[in-house]
Amino acid sequence: MSIVSVSNINHSFGVEKLFQALNFSIEHNSKIGLVGKNGSGKTTLFNIFTQSLIPDSGNVHISKTAKISYLTQEPELDDSLTLRECVLQSRPDHIILNKQLIEAEQKLTQNDSQKNLDHYAQMQQRFELAGGYHFNTEMKLVLTSLNFPKNVWDMKIRNFSGGEKTRIQLATILLQPFDLLLLDEPTNHLDIEMIYWLERYLTSLDKPYLIISHDRHFLDNTITKIAEIRNYAIDIYSGNYSQYKEQLQMRMELQEKTFRKQQKKINRMEKQIDQYRIWGRARDSETMFVRAKELEKRLDKIDRTDLPKKEKKIKLNFQTEKRSGNDVYTFENMSFGFPENTLASNINLQMFYQDKIAILGTNGCGKTTFLKLLNEKMQPQSGSARKGASLQIGYYDQMHLELDDSITIMQTIWQLAPLAPKGYVFSYLAKYGFVGDEVEKQVSVLSGGEKARLYLAKLIHEKPNFLILDEPTNHLDINMISYLEDALKEFDGTIVFVSHDRYFIEKVAKKKWMFTSGTIEETSQKLDDLFFQKEKKKKNENSKLKSGSRRTNPIVLKKLSTEIEQITELVNSKTEQLDYWELEFSKPNIYNDQQKVKTLTENIKQIKKEIEDLGYLLDKLENEYLELL
Repeated sequence: MSIVSVSNINHSFGVEKLFQALNFSIEHNSKIGLVGKNGSGKTTLFNIFTQSLIPDSGNVHISKTAKISYLTQEPELDDSLTLRECVLQSRPDHIILNKQLIEAEQKLTQNDSQKNLDHYAQMQQRFELAGGYHFNTEMKLVLTSLNFPKNVWDMKIRNFSGGEKTRIQLATILLQPFDLLLLDEPTNHLDIEMIYWLERYLTSLDKPYLIISHDRHFLDNTITKIAEIRNYAIDIYSGNYSQYKEQLQMRMELQEKTFRKQQKKINRMEKQIDQYRIWGRARDSETMFVRAKELEKRLDKIDRTDLPKKEKKIKLNFQTEKRSGNDVYTFENMSFGFPENTLASNINLQMFYQDKIAILGTNGCGKTTFLKLLNEKMQPQSGSARKGASLQIGYYDQMHLELDDSITIMQTIWQLAPLAPKGYVFSYLAKYGFVGDEVEKQVSVLSGGEKARLYLAKLIHEKPNFLILDEPTNHLDINMISYLEDALKEFDGTIVFVSHDRYFIEKVAKKKWMFTSGTIEETSQKLDDLFFQKEKKKKNENSKLKSGSRRTNPIVLKKLSTEIEQITELVNSKTEQLDYWELEFSKPNIYNDQQKVKTLTENIKQIKKEIEDLGYLLDKLENEYLELL
């Protein structure tokens, strides 16, 4: 039985149709990624599931006992509360029981009678059975993982940034009991390390979830099914995002092939009908007219296949009018930050013409501040940041603060070229998906995705030779991100950018600069390697703390050595099995058997998790072994 299901849903916003006879259900074991271009209705569907929006027509069924938790893109939090209070609000049962336990403890302190002692023991038991102690541990784990150390738990919500508020909302969502989890762009405002943590958290859940995300790596690592909103309905694909793209391509090719084959048949039948009529008139033969009529009836009964609609591509083209010098930026013994907080010091690096550099690091380490320094919005505290010759800077601010909310889309571009004819502006905006009356929309009413597209259109029109981009993929749909990737790869200039989108980083960046221990260092390591290295370091530190002053024991060493060998063999065996299943999955005819696709997908996901778990155990045992040597 499904937790949530919708059938024959129809819904429109004004004259804009979103859904037509849409059917969709979420089962108890579902781990689904919901995709579709901006404006296709993904968030609207979430609002229907939570009953904050009633569709124009159709049926919505939600299990009576189902608890649905929903992470929205724009957090709604009480600014007067502290972080601790806000998180605790997600568990009102915990607040009540915790209060009763404290009261029982106070009574016992005042009077240690048997009655008060029994009452305190009873409250302890109730608190434990309700998961109170476990919740405290889980709260600490989640908040720490989301980069909220204990010293900020009593800070008011109003004092946190917009990105931090999103993370607070995520914490409250993950900590409350739920039967279904709805996540709308959960990786926005998370750094890469936190995204890895969230991936592990979700894949370990035994509860269903539905995710809207433009992060392709995140979808690949967290979901087993893709639901795509296309042509006002939903198509379902087995597997993760990469597998969905392969299946979609195959489906489109098959549909096009079927269409062309059918068109040949239809054309042949139409010619035959015309021929029968010509013969009927020439020979005055009723038989020929009867045959024509019969063939027409057969033609009318054909279930016609439509030619698949191909997504209209948006061509982004960053052109420069003037090349910069070879030396773009030189940093010598540079420190930067704020009077009360130096973010990085002793930086000695150099940027060159046509460098494409990804700036990496945890939230709050100073990545955005560093971009502001490059854009001359602030100065170094010490040392030098020497700018090269002929730099024309194009700055993309993730908050879109450089867009004027009080003017229209058209005016935004027109003010860059005030002498240009109106037709030029219309034509230019059409390249970025703004057509017809849309261009008269005020910037203040645009969605996040629309503002991002307009910002890019504005930036490209300025023709910079040095691009500084702060989270440029936020709010863009996957297709638009892909167009941006292609444009940046072809850009004949220098790029420095901050992004948490791992696929985007791998596609665009030629270099990686990592914030490490209050400085910036260039690294050639892959993102996965950087993360797992940090994880391994943490494990090593924890192991050292646990081991303390243990003495070397030959028997323990022998036992550990045997366990390491056994687990290594098991990992090798499971890896061979994984290779075989992945080979089976790569065969073209596999997609003809959806049940086999489903079984293989589940097997591959399961064995990957087993290999990952064995890997963690192997790391732990190897660390213990090394410590005992």
